[in-house]
Amino acid sequence: MKYTYRDAGVDVERGETFAEHIKRAVKRPEWLYEEPTGYAAILNFTDPPIAVTADGIGTKLILHRKYGRWRDAAMDLVAMNYNDLVAVGARPLAFLDYLGVERISKEHFEFVSCLIEILEELGMSLVAGETAEMPGIYGGEWDAVGFCIGVLIQRPPVEDVNPGDVILGLKASGFHSNGWTLIRRILDEENLSLTSLSFDLLSGTRIYSETLEVLGDVKALAHVTGGGIVRALKRILKGLGAHLELKRRDYVDWVLRYVDFQEALSTFNMGYGMILVVDEEKVNGVTRKIGAEILGRVKQGDIEIIY
Repeated sequence: MKYTYRDAGVDVERGETFAEHIKRAVKRPEWLYEEPTGYAAILNFTDPPIAVTADGIGTKLILHRKYGRWRDAAMDLVAMNYNDLVAVGARPLAFLDYLGVERISKEHFEFVSCLIEILEELGMSLVAGETAEMPGIYGGEWDAVGFCIGVLIQRPPVEDVNPGDVILGLKASGFHSNGWTLIRRILDEENLSLTSLSFDLLSGTRIYSETLEVLGDVKALAHVTGGGIVRALKRILKGLGAHLELKRRDYVDWVLRYVDFQEALSTFNMGYGMILVVDEEKVNGVTRKIGAEILGRVKQGDIEIIY
């Protein structure tokens, strides 16, 4: 049996339609910098401009709670925001959190302690937040959302991406924090335990701080999150195509037993959490600095991915 994200309860197209509705409904203020990828908003009323974004852990938190993986949960929350800011060329500095809970308990203390620890390791600070006890809304489960603020260093010129440019990828630490409603459906329906797997399913999302070193050498950055690797590529290719050849990963091989290939491409990162587009003459320098892998090239036409 093959599973789909929609059957598991998440409709990516419906989510994109809602996001487009919000964009159309909001009048863009003059101080909002034009940022075509949508990973973060750049506010041009300071010098230098600041970038802001918000994201959460998602339903992966259900498994983190079950197995007591608080540091991995905190890494997910930080990374989902941090990597979005890096993708628009900003250095993350400040973090805010929102915990919506039924009742504050020991696990929330453990989670926040890990969150503060990770932020300090990155040279960041937890500057504010909100913890709301709402037993009428949250029953049993709880939610964690992060808000990240950074200073713009150099916005990648995504509008300059052209056929012939080289596409690089930075390895993911796992499925990161997307597609977990589908993953949990597979685990439940196939009666699988985490200990039966040959890899660590709950590894925290990789934080791509090293990409700050190469902002001046890249044309575009794509943080692979919701919508999988295909949506990430579409964010930066803007109508162009690409040909990619991906290296195999054990966790991707595993999920492809239960999910069709095209479904996986539009749901998961397929082994790469950050995509970079560079001029050919910059390839050696970038790969040497941050250990990126050459995946393919930008081209006219469709997006073709070989795994």
